This record gives sequence, structure tokens and C-alpha cells, in this order.
Amino acid sequence: MRTALDPGDLAASPDPIAHAAPGWQARLELKFAPGHGATRLVHNRHEGPLRLIRALPLPDGRCQAVIVHPPGGLVGGDRLDLDITLEDGAQVLCTTPGAQKWYRAARDGARARTRITAGTGSRIEWLPQPTLVYDAAQVDQTLSIDLAPDARMIGWECLVLGRAAMGERFLHGFLRQSVSVSVAGTPVWAERTAVAASDRLFASPLGWGGRTVACTVWAVAAGGLISDESREAWRVLIAQHAASKAGERVRFEGGVSRVAPGLMMARLLADDAEVVMTVAQGLWACVRPSVLGAGSEVPRIWAT
Repeated sequence: MRTALDPGDLAASPDPIAHAAPGWQARLELKFAPGHGATRLVHNRHEGPLRLIRALPLPDGRCQAVIVHPPGGLVGGDRLDLDITLEDGAQVLCTTPGAQKWYRAARDGARARTRITAGTGSRIEWLPQPTLVYDAAQVDQTLSIDLAPDARMIGWECLVLGRAAMGERFLHGFLRQSVSVSVAGTPVWAERTAVAASDRLFASPLGWGGRTVACTVWAVAAGGLISDESREAWRVLIAQHAASKAGERVRFEGGVSRVAPGLMMARLLADDAEVVMTVAQGLWACVRPSVLGAGSEVPRIWAT
């Protein structure tokens, strides 16, 4: 994928998603803080169809936050803004009950912005269900993360192009996606994709290689180190899964890199979202004890 280490580059190319028609304007602001041995929701403000449907305190002191967009998908002109703040020492796992769908748009696109700010000593997990992009969708999606120097995080973002079960592929439209991580306001990683559906990125072996599902998984131990053992464990897990799929029709491949002393990333490519998410959950469970100092109990919402 096309990447940039300078977030200033994120506005470098022309914007085909402009002059959007009126649509749903939705905003959700959440703030979490520790207290009495557990992390609790201390601020919840929403406008429009973007809601927190559950903030569940867990026995280990974390808070599990389940966020939902009731319409289930975005159409031309929709705008979603999500702000999540963790005060010092808060521990939160954010997830969603289902895939976020981007429907086809004749001309105007939709936009979704997510901003995560994590304070000193906080722990944040950003684990949404995949984003499903319909043919002829006009996508503009941004995730911005700012961590305190000793905050820690595990996250993923998964994109599914087209509805393979229906024989649909992403052949028309536009995809703009950016993910950035900063520590104490200093950028440590930024990635941007801004391409038309017809771009050679999707067919090229240097890009998606003809696959329809791509997922990035990352672990951040700001102010600390991601160990060689953690990186090797991720590589082994990915290699084992690739080997298990070698005789099947579903193509899968992945790789791992440590892009900074406190930041490790994995890239997963496949033809099946279920395969990719199975591996992503395995990577999360593998590194969670060392990065967050906790076990890996799977959120119950994932089983519904």
C-alpha cells in the first residue's frame, strides 16, 4: 500500500469526494477514567445516529465499549465523527457489533473520522469489525491516534472490497483511508491510501495482489520495546496459518515488521474476511499479555 511517514502528506492529493449532499451528521464523544479499581465511562455525548450501546466494566478493571452506527452503513453525504478519550490510567477495549458498510454513491461520498487520545499509563484496544466497501462507493475514512509517552495499544483495521458472496467486486468508486499514530504529539507512523477502484494497486503483487481483504494489525508500547520474541511469535502464527491454507482455494499471506522500537505491525491479505479476522484475533491474543499485561478473553459481542 502507499504509505507516508509525514501526516502533512495526507492532504497532498486532489479530493474527489467534495461538495457532498446533505446526509446523516453524526457525532459521538466518549471519555473514560479510572476509579474504585475499574475504568468507567465519565462522558457520553452523541448527536445523530452514532451511539455507545454498552460500557461494560470487566473483572480485570477494563471497560468494554461497544459502539454502533444504527443505520448500518454510510451513503453519500453522511458524516461520522467519533472522539474517544482515555484519562490517565484508563483501560478500554472498543469494538463494534457488525461490519461498517459503505454503500454505492452516484456522485457524493461519505466521511468517517475517528480520533483516539490516550493519557498517561492508559491502555487502549481498538478492535472494530471489518469495513465493507460496496462497488461504486466513495470512501473517506480516517483514524488518528495520539498516545501519551507510556500509553500502550493494540489495534486493527480491516477493509473488504466488494461482496464476494454475491459475485460483486469493487470496480468503480474511490477509496481514501488514512491511519496515523503519534506519541506525545510526535508522529511515529502514518499510512494513507487514496486510489480509484480501477487503480493497479489492487491487482499488483506489490499491493493487494488481486485479493479482496486487507487488514493491518498493530501493537504499540510507547516508551517501551516490542520484543524480538513478540515479533517472532507473530511471524510464526502467520506462517502456520498460511501453510494451513496452502492446499485450499482461499489465498492468504501476511508479514510482520517492527517499524520503531515501540511499534510492531502485521499486514494480512486474503480472499475471505473470516480468514483474516481469525488471524487478526490470534495476533491480538498472542501479544496482549506482553503489551498490555492481561489475558485475552474474547469479547462476547464477537460471538453474536
